[in-house]
Amino acid sequence: MRPSTLLTLTLGSLATAFPALQHQVRQTSNTTVTNTTITNTTACATGVHIIVARASTEKPGEGIIGAVARQVQQSVPGSDSEAVDYPATLTNYTTSEGLGVSGMTKLIENYAARCPGSKMALMGYSQGAQVIGDVMCGTSEANFNSTPPLNPALSKNIIAIIQMGDPTHIPNLPQDVGNSTKAGIFPRPNTTACTAMEPITKSFCTADDRFCDSGNSIPVHLSYVREFGTQATDFVVQKAMNGTRKA
Repeated sequence: MRPSTLLTLTLGSLATAFPALQHQVRQTSNTTVTNTTITNTTACATGVHIIVARASTEKPGEGIIGAVARQVQQSVPGSDSEAVDYPATLTNYTTSEGLGVSGMTKLIENYAARCPGSKMALMGYSQGAQVIGDVMCGTSEANFNSTPPLNPALSKNIIAIIQMGDPTHIPNLPQDVGNSTKAGIFPRPNTTACTAMEPITKSFCTADDRFCDSGNSIPVHLSYVREFGTQATDFVVQKAMNGTRKA
């Protein structure tokens, strides 16, 4: 089977599954889902500036992972957040994801230019997690347009990265959290480019996740904020307080 045909079939199954995801996330999550973007387009955060990429089919805003961003803001005074403006659709997924990559890159560039000494953190769920990986490591997945990694002059300001349910997940990497043993549905061929980011990254993936573990479970894919939200928050807070890339 041609890779492009496999991609089409995979995305077809995603389009069937994700409406159920959107319903279940409201039924199974203990976290209040809001789509309000907390953003300050002029001032520089004295804590940490968080850039958030939502999951597929979520309404514009920060989506369910925004709960983690809000917890960080409550723990680190002077912090703020903003959402990546991108389609987050399953139809034309590769185009949507590519727009997410360019959108997040632009937010990083703009903020670094305006606030060169300010700390940044990145958070993404599902398609949003793939966006982060492609921004930081470059896009190398089959059937996606190739992009280069983020300029090191910009990435040096990023002190923490949180990925949940990343479809490009590769198991047994230093940044992995969870019991996943399989690659995601769009496995990342080039993980070497991510090496520099390992000490500041946590990528959460649990066995049988439909998307990051190529499994069968959508409920597992929905579980990360509930199961790992506190751990993710603590990691970002620790990095923000230390302002360091050390593990």
